[in-house]
Amino acid sequence: MSSALRFVVHGLLATLVYTAYRFYTPSTGTTLDHASSGSLGAGVALSDGRQSIHRRTVAVADLHGDLQHALNVLSMASLISGSGDSIAWTGGHDVLVSTGDIVDRGDDTIALYRLFQTLRAQATRAGGKVVNLLGNHEFMNALGDWRYVTQGDVKSFGGVQPRRDAMSDRGWIGKDWLDHYNVTAVVPLLPPDHPALPKGYTPPSASFVHGGITPTYAARGVDTINTIGKSLLHKALSNPSPSWLPPDVSDEERELWSENGPLWYRGYATNPPNQACPDANAARASLGVAHLVMGHTPHFDGFVTRCNSSLLLIDTGISRAYGGEQSALIIDTHLQPTPNLPNQWSELQTLTALYKGRLPKILVSSQRHIHLQ
Repeated sequence: MSSALRFVVHGLLATLVYTAYRFYTPSTGTTLDHASSGSLGAGVALSDGRQSIHRRTVAVADLHGDLQHALNVLSMASLISGSGDSIAWTGGHDVLVSTGDIVDRGDDTIALYRLFQTLRAQATRAGGKVVNLLGNHEFMNALGDWRYVTQGDVKSFGGVQPRRDAMSDRGWIGKDWLDHYNVTAVVPLLPPDHPALPKGYTPPSASFVHGGITPTYAARGVDTINTIGKSLLHKALSNPSPSWLPPDVSDEERELWSENGPLWYRGYATNPPNQACPDANAARASLGVAHLVMGHTPHFDGFVTRCNSSLLLIDTGISRAYGGEQSALIIDTHLQPTPNLPNQWSELQTLTALYKGRLPKILVSSQRHIHLQ
């Protein structure tokens, strides 16, 4: 089969799987207490006991204070159902990644952070996961830079001081940031501890961050980046009179907050390919991932892929403050045993862009044949 025909076949397969997934995912308004939908649990078993495994990882960027558009996107991605106070996770084993900048430019800060608290708990009970990352705007609010805060948002908290109290180390949003948010995450696209995974197989992973991870930061590793970020965040949230960087900020924390740090870096969006692509390859090698996924730099017509789709820029201006595309990135990963060949498997991966009011667009589809001893 030619490479062009194989791409078409994989694309059609991904579209059929996605359509079937949406059609058969439960749409009741009740919370799922077990993983009855979606991936992982629905694999076909061969006579030798090997089982196919499938998981979706869904990424959304820069919701910026717009609850309705957030609900539109999550519903479109078959992760939630219901309305009002009865929103429920219907994603089963799926993983949702938010790349930060939930806050600012819109009025719905409280509702959005409460939504993610609810979905995080429901997804965990269903066998799925919600991964929340911090954007530069979360840090800006913690640091007292409220240039992009709307009057409606301040009013929803009951005033300036109650809002600051909520975004302190003692407040509910500040505590949520400290306990459940990180600067970056490397997310396995199939769970490494799944009992059906064959021995010796390592699932592929993707890197998620708000701005971008340079090769220098990638070499330092995810844990180091998050440790520095949490230290800076705690100092900002515990400062009773925040005014930009705290007086006791370290050199590492100052550098993290700079234009080359993972919260602000735009080089993967703006640098020419002969600079961006080698940097991306070096970062991917250090992180052990196939794809670098990031928000921060908006492209209002849709996702931008660069460097053979190793870079995915997914900020499309979801919020009404921008008026861009309501979008979600879907990474479908399948591991399938090859019949009658006990040591052989196929790993299929399809990256799809979902846009409200438009047909899904397949960004890239690939297949890897695996032989395990």
